[in-house]
Amino acid sequence: MGFNTALSGIKASADFLSTTGNNIANSDTTGFKKSRVEFGDLYNTNVIGAGSSNTIGSGVAVNNIAQEFSAGNISYTDNNLDLAVDGTGFFVLDVGGTQAYTRAGDFKLDEEGYLVTNDGANVQGYNAVNGIIGGSLEDLVVPTERIAPEATTALTIESNFDSRLEDMPPYISSTFDPGDPDTYTFTQTANTTSAPPEAVTLYYAKSEAPNTYQVYATVNGELESAPGTPYLAATFITFDDADGSFTSTAAGGGTATPFAPIYVGATAPTNAGQLSAPAAVAGITVTDSAGTPITFDAAGGEPISTPNTTFARPSFDPADPESYTYGNTNTVYDALGEEHTIGYYFIKQGESSVWEMKITIDGETNYTDAGGNSVPFLTEDTVVQFDAQGNITGTYEGYPPYAVSSPTQLSIVGWDPTDPFAELEIDLGESTQYALSSSDVFSQDGFSAGELQGVSFDEDGFLIASYTNQQTAVLGQIALANFDNVDGLTPAGDTAWVASSDSGAANIGRPNTGTFGSIQGGALEESNVDITEELVALIEAQRNYQANSKTLETENTVTQTIINLR
Repeated sequence: MGFNTALSGIKASADFLSTTGNNIANSDTTGFKKSRVEFGDLYNTNVIGAGSSNTIGSGVAVNNIAQEFSAGNISYTDNNLDLAVDGTGFFVLDVGGTQAYTRAGDFKLDEEGYLVTNDGANVQGYNAVNGIIGGSLEDLVVPTERIAPEATTALTIESNFDSRLEDMPPYISSTFDPGDPDTYTFTQTANTTSAPPEAVTLYYAKSEAPNTYQVYATVNGELESAPGTPYLAATFITFDDADGSFTSTAAGGGTATPFAPIYVGATAPTNAGQLSAPAAVAGITVTDSAGTPITFDAAGGEPISTPNTTFARPSFDPADPESYTYGNTNTVYDALGEEHTIGYYFIKQGESSVWEMKITIDGETNYTDAGGNSVPFLTEDTVVQFDAQGNITGTYEGYPPYAVSSPTQLSIVGWDPTDPFAELEIDLGESTQYALSSSDVFSQDGFSAGELQGVSFDEDGFLIASYTNQQTAVLGQIALANFDNVDGLTPAGDTAWVASSDSGAANIGRPNTGTFGSIQGGALEESNVDITEELVALIEAQRNYQANSKTLETENTVTQTIINLR
């Protein structure tokens, strides 16, 4: 009996040593789970007195080699296809038709684009079709096809326009003083027919409304003909812009007349109906001290002096920053994925929170329509209106700020050479007019064709592809499995396990749901072997082996003593 007891101890110690050695050998194996030996004592129940307190043990047996499934440290790598499970769960593998499970996430792509292990097993998951994740478990694959271009159909320009910026020319808020040039914008002088002639001077001071000036008059340098009686009552005049957009429209599409007077009245105009063609605009009449009148008008009297380019806002030119208040350019895409540069420019109109908007495509403001006509991309005199709190109230069409009462949706056509009828909607979002530097945030929904550039996984296990056109797409989602009893899993080699009756069937689901852990992309789970513990275990195994050998040696000596008795 002593020999058997010693031999059982030697065998158990050898198993302990082998298990410890295997742990040490796999201390750098990704996803490896260490094992421990579970011993049990033996009693010979066939002898008389079995079960009594006098029964002598028969040695030791190895009851189980149990694996410890505690998590290993997560080590980050530079490979996007390296994955680690942060929490519970196993990656699901298809090994020649058999489902296996692993914590080792050092995956690769094979020549057909399938996600595989180093041993060629396919990683299981849910592939996406047209961006929709499927519900059936299958081999996870990365499609390598290029993605087709998509034309821009809508864009958003969310801007802030600096409310501190001045109109061009700037509004003059100072009290008029003919002796102070800072209180008016420009002047004109004419002589009356009195004998002797008297000099009548008109002073034009830019008012709050766009292209509108308040007019003052002096006769021989005097503002009043008598105390409290000015030579000219309150008078305002409005001029067409540098492009003559109103005069060409008012004349039924005739010749534009830049800077032509289109309104004269006692107050600034408040609606488009008050504006007229130059010939229908009333003149400005001043009577000198001798009672002789002089009329400034466009119908035979003294011509009204216009601001011209010296004072008025110049014609819009995207290449001339002086012709607009704020502008920027960005990229849109036609149906073939070709890039086009869209420019958007805003011109402050007066002091009433109105900004005129201009659009260019590839530096051009106009396109040629089917009839051969040159048409602006954006309707002339399209304006953006803000309220007193600086919030956008809408976009309007009409001579600013005298737009129609209903806001209009901005859109342009003629910008896509592949489709002359392609419409591009423009949304100004929650644009504002605050006392902050002008800026904008641009977004659009088109893109060019793109080649696959790389793939990565997020924490929910989604397989995300990135393309050379800066687009991304969800290609699928990796699957995880869990078990009612992970200790019942059967090792299958290559750091994988298979289910058994003890483990129960696999519960398969998606990362970051239920009890499943999250995915760490670009990382691997290290072995959970603690080298220090294993070295101590080696000493224990060696000591036990030597001690059991001593038992065997002693039994042999005793036996020899008995044999030598005569």
